[in-house]
Amino acid sequence: MSENEMNNLPVEDNHVPVEEQNDKMTDVYMGPTQPSTDIYDDEKPQDGFTFNWTNLLFGVAIVLWWSLGNNGFATDWFFYLYLAIVIIIHELGHVVIGKSFGCHVKGMQVFFLPFVNYKPKHDPLGSSWRNITWSLGVLPLGGLTMFRSRELEEEEKKQWYYQEQDNVPEEYTVAASPYIDDKPALQRLLISAAGVLFNFATFFIIYLALPYMPTEYYDICWPLVVLSLLLAVLNFLPVYPLDGGSVLFALYEMITDKKPSQGFTKVCTTIGIIFIVLFFWIFPDWLNGILGSVFRVFF
Repeated sequence: MSENEMNNLPVEDNHVPVEEQNDKMTDVYMGPTQPSTDIYDDEKPQDGFTFNWTNLLFGVAIVLWWSLGNNGFATDWFFYLYLAIVIIIHELGHVVIGKSFGCHVKGMQVFFLPFVNYKPKHDPLGSSWRNITWSLGVLPLGGLTMFRSRELEEEEKKQWYYQEQDNVPEEYTVAASPYIDDKPALQRLLISAAGVLFNFATFFIIYLALPYMPTEYYDICWPLVVLSLLLAVLNFLPVYPLDGGSVLFALYEMITDKKPSQGFTKVCTTIGIIFIVLFFWIFPDWLNGILGSVFRVFF
């Protein structure tokens, strides 16, 4: 049959009122959607490299201002390279131990105010490392590992009215759950302490190898020794949200068999941030005394 013959066929007059048409369209478009593989569609990171130029310009301005005013940032740019290496080792400790317990790692960030992010192309059959977003920031003040958290997702859903697409069944066992807050207190303690343990391991390995190194390798490795010990000691201070504070919370849960409330955690977070700002940058003399005592043991 030709196209012209098809066009000339009689058409049945199946007139449907406009109201019924609208009802049918509503039935079609309001039906269940295809489930997504991501937590939230709007939260899905773009594959490949993405840049945040605002964070870059703002962060560079802060670094230059503090550097020129001699207010805390070193002017030796190799220092930042060594610091980044030590922070990467620290955060990889959290990532490796967290993944070994079945936690879903959403991202790892080195330095704050991230200006470049890299998300590998998702491969459902590939390595779960491809699900991690890797970020580099401008302000050299530390790093961050972001785990999937049931409590945080609930907060985001309340704030932005997101609908969770890939609901994790409640019958999931603790070992199979991707949420870090579903893990036993001992596992969360080990995840929190992993960064410090990785830094201590780096320190001791290089420290013990230093006497046997040629001079040129000694000069390269010495900053890693100092910064590894420095980062380990600072992060193990019993202040939340530092790793030491997280370890204390896990110990509290192991002893009392109950978690600290969200309100108490938020208060501790606020107090901890104020403490860090005051005693790390405004009144650093006490901190220098602690670090001096630790360093005198080894050097």
